[in-house]
Amino acid sequence: MIFRVNKQEFEKAITPVSIIAQSKSAESALNGVYIEAAGEEVVLYCYDIEKGIKTTVKAQIESEGKVVADSQIVPIIHSMPDGEITFSVSDNNIITLSSGEALFQILGRSAEGYPAIPEIKGHTAFSITKKQMKNLINKTIFSVCKDDTNPLLKGSLFEIKDNYLTVSSIDGFRFAVRREKSAVDNPDLDVSFIIPGKAQLNLLRIMEDNDGEISLELGNKHIIIMTDNLYFVIRLIEGEFPKYEKYIPEYTATAVVDRDELIQSLERVSLVNEKMHSSAKLNFLNGFLKISCETESGKINDSIGIKFSGEVREVLFNQTFLIEALRCCENEKVLLRLAENGKGMVIKAKDEDEVEDSYYLYLVMPIRSR
Repeated sequence: MIFRVNKQEFEKAITPVSIIAQSKSAESALNGVYIEAAGEEVVLYCYDIEKGIKTTVKAQIESEGKVVADSQIVPIIHSMPDGEITFSVSDNNIITLSSGEALFQILGRSAEGYPAIPEIKGHTAFSITKKQMKNLINKTIFSVCKDDTNPLLKGSLFEIKDNYLTVSSIDGFRFAVRREKSAVDNPDLDVSFIIPGKAQLNLLRIMEDNDGEISLELGNKHIIIMTDNLYFVIRLIEGEFPKYEKYIPEYTATAVVDRDELIQSLERVSLVNEKMHSSAKLNFLNGFLKISCETESGKINDSIGIKFSGEVREVLFNQTFLIEALRCCENEKVLLRLAENGKGMVIKAKDEDEVEDSYYLYLVMPIRSR
C-alpha cells in the first residue's frame, strides 16, 4: 500500500479516530487505527464493539491496501514537516512515513480480522449545536457512576421533550441535572436514550466548542452522530434509568451562599484533608456557615457569610462532590436546600423558580458520621 496525502488534512482526520484507539480493550485485535487506501481516498476508523468512529481523507493512491496502526502514529504525523506525506506499508506490515528529510518506520498489524464498523441507520433524525451538547455533558458527566455495581448508571439519560433537552446523571451518592431550551431542529420530538459516560468523554474531545451543528440518528440500540466528516456510532445502555425527581427530598432549611467563596473555602479544607477522608463538616448557623475538618495531617476552621433560614444544621459532606457541583453552577449566588439528616442537600440557582430557558439541579448526599 502506498499513498500520498496532505499532512494537515491527514492529521485532522486521524486524530479523532485515535481517541477510540487509545482506549484500552480486552481484545488486542480491537486496538489501533484501521487504515485502508482505495479509489481516491483513505478510510480511517476504529471500533471497539461499544463505540466506533470513521472518517475519510482525500489522497493520491499509488497502490491500494490496508493496515492497522498503533495510535502512536498521531504524534509522529504531528511532528512531521508541513506538506505532503508519503505513507507506505511493506508485505510484513512495516509502516513507513516520509516527508522532506523526515522518515519514520513503525510496526503495523494485519488488518485481516479487524471488525468492520457497522453502518447503522436510525429511525429518528435530529440535530443540535456542538456548544449545547458539550455544555450539557460537561455539567453532568462528573455524576456518572464510575464502577460496575450498577451498569445502568454508567451513562447519562438524555431526554428531549416539549422543546427542552434534559441530561441527568446519578452515581448513588449524588445526581446532576441540566435542562436547556433545546436547539434541536424538531420542536415536537419526544425521545430519551442513555449514552455511556466513556462515549461522552470521547465526544467532548472530538467536538469543537462552537455553534456548528451535529446530526444525530437514534436507532433501537445505537445512536449515530455525524459532524465534520466524522461518523461516530455509540451503543446505548439499555434499561429504565431512574427518574431524578423521586430523589429530591423535602427541605427544612435553606441558605443562600456566594458560590466562589464556598468553593474557595472547600478547597482550603482539601489542603489538610487526606484522600481517604475527603470530608468537610458544614455547620449552618444564622448569618454564617462554619466549615471545618480535622485529620491526622492537620485541621482547619473557616467561615463564610450566608443568608440562612430554618433549623440550625451540622452535616458532613464529601468536599470533592460539593466542589464539582458548585463549579458547574453559573450563578454568583446559589441556593442550598437542606433536607432532614441523611437525605442530602440540593444545590440550585438562587431564584427558586425554574428559569424559562435553563435549569440546573444538583443533589449531594451527606457522609454518615461514625
